[in-house]
Formats: sequence, structure tokens, C-alpha cells
Amino acid sequence: MQSRHITCIIYFGAMEEMGKMSGIFPVFVPYIFLGGSKMKRGRMVIVALVLSVLVIGMFASCGGSKAAEAEGAEAAAPAKEVIKWRLQSWAPAGDRTYEAAERFAELVKEASDGQLEISTYTAGSVIPGGKEFDSVMSGSVEAVHGPPGWTIGYIPGAVFFTQYPGGLTSNQLSMWMKLEGRAMAQDLYDELGVHYVGILTLSPAEVWAHSTKPIDSVADIQGLKIRLGTTALNAIFKKMGATPVFLPGGEIYESAKRGVIDAFEYINPSLNWDMGFHEVADYMYLSPSRAPCDTQCIYINGDKWNELPDNLKAIVNMATDQIAREYYTTTVDRDTEAVQKYIDAGTTVAPVPQDVIDLLNEKALEYFQEESAKDANYKKIYDSAMAWKKVCEQFDIK
Repeated sequence: MQSRHITCIIYFGAMEEMGKMSGIFPVFVPYIFLGGSKMKRGRMVIVALVLSVLVIGMFASCGGSKAAEAEGAEAAAPAKEVIKWRLQSWAPAGDRTYEAAERFAELVKEASDGQLEISTYTAGSVIPGGKEFDSVMSGSVEAVHGPPGWTIGYIPGAVFFTQYPGGLTSNQLSMWMKLEGRAMAQDLYDELGVHYVGILTLSPAEVWAHSTKPIDSVADIQGLKIRLGTTALNAIFKKMGATPVFLPGGEIYESAKRGVIDAFEYINPSLNWDMGFHEVADYMYLSPSRAPCDTQCIYINGDKWNELPDNLKAIVNMATDQIAREYYTTTVDRDTEAVQKYIDAGTTVAPVPQDVIDLLNEKALEYFQEESAKDANYKKIYDSAMAWKKVCEQFDIK
């Protein structure tokens, strides 16, 4: 009797736990343990044992089934396709614009959960330096990072997507690109089989010029052997009376040191400091009039862009815009420190004389009007940018 009682208690406890899980305990337990003869109670204990075995089997079956289903679903889920691209930058190793390209690739990989991997390469690593745009057109590489000015052989109006005398500041250019400029660029580059994503590295105003000679007035521009980096600048400064010299950036230091050039334009104060230009030029002139900003952009082979799913396209767009903002902010901060370094090193840091700025603006306008008459797209882009500049001036947007 005692033995049966203990057995009942044990099974009662077991059935209670199973009942809590299954919801059947309140139904059959009271019937088993309340009322009835001893014989009936004994039979019911046996029934309970049988039911317990069935219930346990049922739970085991359900659990196993769910686990099996989960494993099956996991095995059936297709692995994500990993898309791999190569991106060559215009910049050499150690250049901050190349570091921005690396950061862009990291951001895209992180945001896409590894679905889009972009391997970055410095200038000349995969394709010859200066041939980046040709290579992205042909598909030799999937993407490139470079200046719009390097594409003007195909799209003359591309000069207005970057720096030019009397042009838009970094702030103004960013807004104009979002309003109209980017769409114009995409329409023109699409015709060449290239997708224009946007500005990746956006810089504030460049140094107007480093010089081995003082520039105190327009008279000092006459015959000045000045290194200039774009077709437009060479034409404009020639109109001003200077003697333009075209040189790659890597040859500037030695050319200034040996007297091949008297002056040169390059990028912004912080990057130029790292180039050591304070060692070969005693004067640094600052004004946003020659290059109110500077840009290098992301271009992607059109076929490769069209193959991307929409979510990855959105990630590439957002990463490009984010890096542009980061790069601009960091550069402004570093330029402030760099100008003081020049002063401490003994460089004469001065503003550009107003008569030089006035002559530059006059000849730039003359040049742009001449070029606009030759190319309808050129005129369309230029007129749009200048209209936006007027809006910014009206509301004092620098």
C-alpha cells in the first residue's frame, strides 16, 4: 500500500511537470488520484504510466521534428553571393585621398555584411596611372577613384564637377551636385558606359599658389613660369600673361628646387606640407578664387553597376557621401594646423592681391564663355552651376 502510494506520488510529480508543458495535467490527474476504489486507482496508475510514455514520445518527436526542420532550412538556405570588385585610385600610397578610398571599401563591406568586397589599389598598381577612366570604361577594373578633370577629353563639362576659377565652394558644390549636378554627370557618363556615383574626396579651397618669388600685383604674373594641373588653368593663366608649365605632381618639388618653375599650384595646405613644399618655396598665397574646392570621384563600369541589386547600390551611394563628409571635415581641421606650420617654418603666408584675382576672374569668364559656345552640354552644366552660385550669394552661403 505504501509502495503504491509512493509510486503514485512520483508519477503524480512527473505528470505534473509534463502537464504544465502540455496543458493536460488539470484534466486527467484529478481523475486518477481522486475517488475510485484501490483497484481502480491501481489501474489508473498503469494508464498514467502508459500515457506518460506516449506524452514523452510526443514531445520528443515534436522537438526532434522542429530541430530537424531548422537544420533542414539552414542547409537549404543558399549562401550569399559575394561580389568582388577592384578599385584603383588616382593617388599613391600615403596620400590621404587613397586612405579615404580604403575607408570607403571597408564601409561598403561592413554595411553589406560582406556581400560586396572592394579591393583598393594605389595609382599604377593594376593599370597605368592616368589611365584609370579609360580602364573603367573598358572594364579592366570595376571601379576607379579619380578627378573629374581627367575625363574632360570625353566630357569637357566635367570640369564643373570639381575645381575651377570663380567656381563653387565645397559647400556650394555639394548642394548643387545633389540638386542637379549629379544627375547631369550620370547622364553624360552613362553614354560612355560608366556610372558616376559621386564625390568621394571633397577638399576645401586649395592653396592659390606656392612661389619662389613674391606676387604683389598683376605685373608679377607676366612671364611667371607656373605649374598648373588642368587644361582650363593652363589656358586661363596664359590669357593672364603667365607661362604655364604642365608637370605631374611628383615632379613639382625637384622642378621648383632647380628653378624649372617659379611657382606652382597643388592641393591644400596640409597635403602640401607633407610634400615638403615649404622647403622649396618661400611664399604661399591663399585665396579660394583659383580653386574654391577640389574633388575626386567614384566611377563604376556601367555593366557592373547594373548587375548590382538595389540594396548594394544604395550602400555604395551612402558610403560615398559619408566618406566625402568625413574627408572634408578632417581636411579643414588639418589645414588650420598646417598654415601655422608654414608660418613657423618661415614661409611668407599672404593673400592674393585683388588685382590678380580680378584678372583671373575676367579671363576665366572669357575662357568658359568661349568653351560654352563649342559644346551645348558644357554650356548647360556651366549655366546651372553659375545659377546656383547666385542663389548661394543671395543667401550668403559660403
